[in-house]
Amino acid sequence: MRLAKNLVLLGLILAIAARPASAELTERGVDTNRPFTPIVPDHLANQCFMLWFGPESPSEISRLQALGFNITQTINPADITTANLANYRVLVINLTGPGVLDPAQPSIQNFVSAGGGLLIHQPNALGLTDYTPTGFDVVITSPFWCNFDANALGHIVDGSHPITAGLLDSDLSGAFDLVGSLGPGFQVLARSLDCGDPALAAGTLGSGRVAFEDGNASPQAQYPGSNSYWGNLLSWLCSAGPTPTRGSTWGSVKAIYR
Repeated sequence: MRLAKNLVLLGLILAIAARPASAELTERGVDTNRPFTPIVPDHLANQCFMLWFGPESPSEISRLQALGFNITQTINPADITTANLANYRVLVINLTGPGVLDPAQPSIQNFVSAGGGLLIHQPNALGLTDYTPTGFDVVITSPFWCNFDANALGHIVDGSHPITAGLLDSDLSGAFDLVGSLGPGFQVLARSLDCGDPALAAGTLGSGRVAFEDGNASPQAQYPGSNSYWGNLLSWLCSAGPTPTRGSTWGSVKAIYR
């Protein structure tokens, strides 16, 4: 009997020791030990084809793909046309300042108005974005935050939006550009904690949606953001408008059976 009790006690001790450590907080309140478990993609995610224009930080795209989003990358401005955008539900424009996509502005505006989603993802370049739809201008006054002593944390100022609903500041992906102003089409959802400038904003145009944020989804980033944050943001953009034309051709159907 005593041996049996000792075995039970030993089992309990081992079970407690095997539990994963709880998340730890730094002095800035950032979760440093959060389990990196992908969210379960919603019903739109696997149908949400995204065109990513611009470079990526290491493993940024692969991380978002692990959440269930279909992403095609290009660095060729010639790919941003009305015909090509019809194959996608969301256009992500990353690390892109003025003078790169300005000829494509009408195509981008028409894409959004007709039901597409547009994510302006950390421009990291000085000046006024000349590729965004009318009313959704972004002015970057510095590719760094307000001073080198400040941190790049964001603070949620509107938690009622679908993107920020249920999130904490520690879910956000940081605020790595100093934003001078945003167009009137944007609703500011989060601001830089130290600098006070917008770090996350969203708005609608026609049946489409536009979001701006200046974080970084790479797991190697200073503030990579949580899976819930990126899942909310991209799912909201994916929910705009009709299903794109991709996958409806006879050639694509035949390819399945090869």
